[in-house]
Amino acid sequence: MALPASSASNRRNQLTKLPLEASKTNSHLTRLNLLLRRSLMRITDALPELPQAVALYTLHNLLTSLPPPPDDTPEAHEAWESAAIAHLAALQPTDAAEADLAVQIVSTSAQARDSFRLNNQPDCDFEKKFRCRAQASAMLRHSQAGLRTLHRIRADREKAEAAMVPAAMRRAGYWFHDVSVPAPAEPPPPAQPTEQPLPADIEAEADQYAVIYPDRAARIRALGGLPYPLDFGPPEPELVLAIATGTTPALRALGPPRTHATA
Repeated sequence: MALPASSASNRRNQLTKLPLEASKTNSHLTRLNLLLRRSLMRITDALPELPQAVALYTLHNLLTSLPPPPDDTPEAHEAWESAAIAHLAALQPTDAAEADLAVQIVSTSAQARDSFRLNNQPDCDFEKKFRCRAQASAMLRHSQAGLRTLHRIRADREKAEAAMVPAAMRRAGYWFHDVSVPAPAEPPPPAQPTEQPLPADIEAEADQYAVIYPDRAARIRALGGLPYPLDFGPPEPELVLAIATGTTPALRALGPPRTHATA
């Protein structure tokens, strides 16, 4: 028997006035906060090069990027997190950029292992096995590419530090060591100028020039060089020097030798 229209309308009004209680829990956020508090001390000890804020941010990214452990027990979660933190510490990130790259390496490696684990489940059919193996291979490629990038960044930094020796020495604490600087070596005494003897052929040519041109040779010897203005063809500079400073009898007959002669 159908209800009258007025009764149906009253029934709907009563239903709309019923109190509704909705409860929303953030259990995943509560668990994440517990994990962060429990792992904070370990991450700061494992990554001493990073500031505490960067280490906490790195830990948050790591825990939210890892797949769940095979067993949903507190012991399994703690072992899972400890292994991930140890893997992250082994990469030894020294700044925020390297820490972010290290998180990518650790998380993709963990995702690959989880895909291999799912592949070995008894209820995994052929199609699911194919997808798990493809996912594991892709995650392994990402992890290895990140590891190569991290090594390349460190190699570039070490090369730049090698080019800046004082910066590398300061990074190693060299400036805080007691280093004795050796005394500077005494400069050698200045060499005394020595008169080089004239070659025999130059002296013979000078004697021959004095015999042929006695007046020119006498003027050259008296002036210690060529006269100015020059009214005869100039001899070679070596010959002029030999005439002015020579000690042969023929040259001494023209006058005493000059100690400072110009060619």
